[in-house]
Amino acid sequence: MLTSDDTSARTAALAALREKLRDTLGSQGYTRKDVVSRSVAARMPLAPTTISQALNDGHRAPSLRTVTAIARAADANPETCEQLRNLWHKATRPPVVAAPGASAASSVSPGSVRGAGPALLEVQQAPFLTTDSDDAAESTARVVRTNFGKEAALTPYLARPHDQKLERLLVPALDGAESCFVMLTGDSSTGKTRALFESLLRLAPNRPLWRPTHAAALADLLADGSVVPGAVLWLNEAQRFLYGDPSEETAAALRELLITRTGITVVGTLWTFPYWEELIRPSVSADARSHVRALLDAPVTHRLAVPGELTSTEESEWKSLAASSGDRRMGQAGRAGAADGRVVQHLSGGPRLLDAYRMGPGSHFTHAEHALVTAAIAARNAGHYAPLPEGLLAHVADAALPPRLRPAEPGWARDALTALATGARADGRRTDIRNTLTALVALRDSAGGTTMYEPADYLQQNVVVSEEASVPVPALWDALTAFTTDPSLLMHLSHRAQELDFSKQAVVLQRRATVAGCPTGWITILTATPSRAHSRRDMALWMADHVECETDGEAFLRLREFSEEGFDVTDRLAARVVTRVRLSDEGSTFALLGQLVDAGHICHASRLVDRILRVGPPWEKPEAMRALIEALRLCGYLPERKAAMASEAARRADVSAGFQSLLNLVEELTYDHAEAAHLLALRVAGAVDSKDPEFVASALYELQCLGMTAACRRLAEQAVPRAVLEDPEAVGWLLEELKNSGFDDLLGALLARDPLAQLAIGSVKKVVLLVWGLRIVGREDLARRLLLRSLPDIEIDDAEYTSTYLDELAHVGDPRTVRRFALNAVDEAPLDRGAGVVILARSLQQHGLSDALDRLARRAIATAHPRSGASVSLLQVLRSRRLDAHDDVLIERAVAHPEPTDAERHTARPSDPEKPRGEPRGGAPFGLETDGSPARAWSWKDLDDLEAHMARRMSGAGRSTADLLRS
Repeated sequence: MLTSDDTSARTAALAALREKLRDTLGSQGYTRKDVVSRSVAARMPLAPTTISQALNDGHRAPSLRTVTAIARAADANPETCEQLRNLWHKATRPPVVAAPGASAASSVSPGSVRGAGPALLEVQQAPFLTTDSDDAAESTARVVRTNFGKEAALTPYLARPHDQKLERLLVPALDGAESCFVMLTGDSSTGKTRALFESLLRLAPNRPLWRPTHAAALADLLADGSVVPGAVLWLNEAQRFLYGDPSEETAAALRELLITRTGITVVGTLWTFPYWEELIRPSVSADARSHVRALLDAPVTHRLAVPGELTSTEESEWKSLAASSGDRRMGQAGRAGAADGRVVQHLSGGPRLLDAYRMGPGSHFTHAEHALVTAAIAARNAGHYAPLPEGLLAHVADAALPPRLRPAEPGWARDALTALATGARADGRRTDIRNTLTALVALRDSAGGTTMYEPADYLQQNVVVSEEASVPVPALWDALTAFTTDPSLLMHLSHRAQELDFSKQAVVLQRRATVAGCPTGWITILTATPSRAHSRRDMALWMADHVECETDGEAFLRLREFSEEGFDVTDRLAARVVTRVRLSDEGSTFALLGQLVDAGHICHASRLVDRILRVGPPWEKPEAMRALIEALRLCGYLPERKAAMASEAARRADVSAGFQSLLNLVEELTYDHAEAAHLLALRVAGAVDSKDPEFVASALYELQCLGMTAACRRLAEQAVPRAVLEDPEAVGWLLEELKNSGFDDLLGALLARDPLAQLAIGSVKKVVLLVWGLRIVGREDLARRLLLRSLPDIEIDDAEYTSTYLDELAHVGDPRTVRRFALNAVDEAPLDRGAGVVILARSLQQHGLSDALDRLARRAIATAHPRSGASVSLLQVLRSRRLDAHDDVLIERAVAHPEPTDAERHTARPSDPEKPRGEPRGGAPFGLETDGSPARAWSWKDLDDLEAHMARRMSGAGRSTADLLRS
């Protein structure tokens, strides 16, 4: 599929090209009629229709010949001509095709809510609030046997108002109606997951249930089409799926699935802060989550807030349920939360765990254990959203401990982490709360994978590390940089470092992300690096050596990005990509080949050609074959081989492909293979839709420019008896091109069909263009007939063409007819383009239509803003036409219009541009060190030594990276 960035860029370039052409003509005061005559004098004749379609939206891009001819006719200077050529190349650049990623088999299997049970769905089980063995035994005796196949430790459930709303949202999707995504948000341990579990257990206990464990697994499910109507998708702790790689692609795919398919139910949970608030907040940063935000804002997505406290009525209902069920845990939680209403949190044991942490090191937790928990919370607060590796936690904890308390045993961190994650120390003592709730959670994404750790939700949300515990910031960022390997996470941490003004750390993180495979943009690196640390050439060469280009489409974009940085940079990048990229898509492959040829990397283009030829040329794809044959021509391949390939391409090209790509191939063949070019042109002519006069005229023009006279004749013979003659503009263009091609016999045959009787009169522009076309072919009688016949039905939708129509009508109509048309025209003509108003006013004055000119002036004054630039232009027109009374009225309106107040000016003025990303605050031109002190001067090359040391640090050698960062 076409990449959205490439499509937008080409559309914007085409709009800019047309605007530049209009400005070029307007600056000289030339009308389209002037351009026709001047193009003949410049020996590049243009038809009026060709000019009109080049200047107006809704038509395909003009040819380079047309753009050049208009520029010459307008006496454009060399700089303007160069700008127009550059815009044309950008607007007609071959599309880059986004290659689909390989879809790996999903690691999860479908089940059901009933089959999975609360444990697999991560529903928190309430611990017993006493450690007395008798109480525990008594409570255990009351545990109820369920259908989950084991004893359930869930307490009875108290339904609250959000549960009723949840069921109302789920029922339609479960019944096969519009799909939905219900997201429960709130603080930690408020019952979000339990609410989803209870609702689905009642409404859909045996529906197919998908419960991916991470973003990649969810991406695989969506790519495989596994989530079908009737299924339920379980996204508990949804931040796992909405951050990092590939969250953006996954969010876009999930949103499209929910909008386009019915009967799919998606449920998830998120903390309100920071996750929900951060994800829905519009962002201008380089890591903006536009697709994630679009998913959460979609009409199929419903957010339900789960309150953190029980109301007084709910507390009474809780007490009644506790008494009737005999579950001591509910009664004890109710009493513990009576003061603040946080009963559900007490049920999970969260407050007890928080109290244990706040007792400090050496109490419930040892010094080492407390330091590890603090390190985990600090890393989360710094922006490390993924599970944390042992090395990172050990490094931060070791730096936080006083020297006399640092463990000497080499495996101290693993033993302490195991105790914190399992709740049991080696000596039998406990670290958890009532044998259930642990301070850290151990995770492994796959069998045999490395164990990673996350802090308990309740601790993470309620502990403020900067106030309750100390963690050395340099050691923290040292560890985040050295022990993080995920490219998306590295880039995320880089942005967080930039927010703190840690410029050097931010650039190091971006470099590490790039080496790890993050598709880092050149502009991203430039803006992250302070201007005083810039060494643009060194930076570009480093990027050329390290940026990853897995597909041909990525390689194309990278080469284009570095095109302004010098031949040696692109040459170094080209040398890497041509032998390593996957030739995943023909469109991207041949766009890359063309780019290499255009940039002069002939040697690398030749190597890419060899790879393509080994696979086999795509004979049916005209654009691909054009790039290949051009490369063969420029790379010096044997003439016999080039001729054979050209002949085969002309014979086998798919003529149902895009017309422009076929013309491009014909043009390339004309260089060395004229016979093949004529053969292909004849095939193309035979495939053109001969009923479409606009398409036929365009094809005649293009083929004639390439010298394909025989193909033009075949096309014209097919079109003349079949063309639909309804659109005046298209008919006029076809007449012009038949005349320009010298096919007078076919021109006569087309006129013999009486096209005027078949026309659908509409836009004044279309009628004027046909009038010009009839005059060009020498049929003044038909032009006069058309002007008089079109008067009742003509649509006044363009001021400039209305002026031209008035001029033409004045030559053939009586004065009363002309005056009636003029009065009607000044009431209906759009006045949004000042140049058109000027031209219409000039025509009215030339024909002595003072009353119509007066009416036009009154209407223009009424619609113009008194203090706008358009008003100034109008004033100049009024003075040039000696309309003094209207001149005075416009001036009086401007004087009477109040000046904007200072507050209004301030509101209207654009806000000060944000400080460029990466540009440090005043007083610290190289940013800050991670200890908060101003950084010493550093350059891009200095980072090479730092990263070499970091590689040694990863293996446990060398001094602190933080020390090296400061040196």
